[in-house]
Amino acid sequence: MNDSTQGSYVGVSGIVSSDQSLEDIFQGLIVGVTSMAGKWVRPRWQNEPPPLPAINQDWCAFGIKEISSDDSPYFNQNDIDMDAVRHEQISLFVSFYGPLGQHYASLFKDGLAIPQNIAQLREHKIKFIGCNEILTAPDFLNNQYVHRYDLTATFRRSILRKYAIRRLESFQINLKRN
Repeated sequence: MNDSTQGSYVGVSGIVSSDQSLEDIFQGLIVGVTSMAGKWVRPRWQNEPPPLPAINQDWCAFGIKEISSDDSPYFNQNDIDMDAVRHEQISLFVSFYGPLGQHYASLFKDGLAIPQNIAQLREHKIKFIGCNEILTAPDFLNNQYVHRYDLTATFRRSILRKYAIRRLESFQINLKRN
């Protein structure tokens, strides 16, 4: 990887939870707060979606709907690299299906108010901000209407990226008068 002493692009080191790993964090949260079995808490968009559960099965589909970030990261210069810290807001769209879908939607929303539940997100530098209202949104699946209850939960997180930008130790300016 290039660093700032070379005349080309400077790459980033380290990995920030995103894509599948971020979905895994939120799946664990939903399972933990609602006590639903993990196989019934599914990412909304999958390359190879599993078959839809039976109409009398309670289940959940979730997806990261939006990630918005601060206008610019905060930079902190270290001796051999530079930290870039940015804050992101994540909108998690969650749908609960089944005869107890409304119950699970309420359980999830109320469970997010429990400090011990939210504390589980700290290791990922994620903080719960709030939830919107629960919307009744019947869905037409397999030629029949099924119960569906939607809500959006909002989270914030701090992400850290390291860039190989070296500290400027010294420089010399020569000013000549004509």
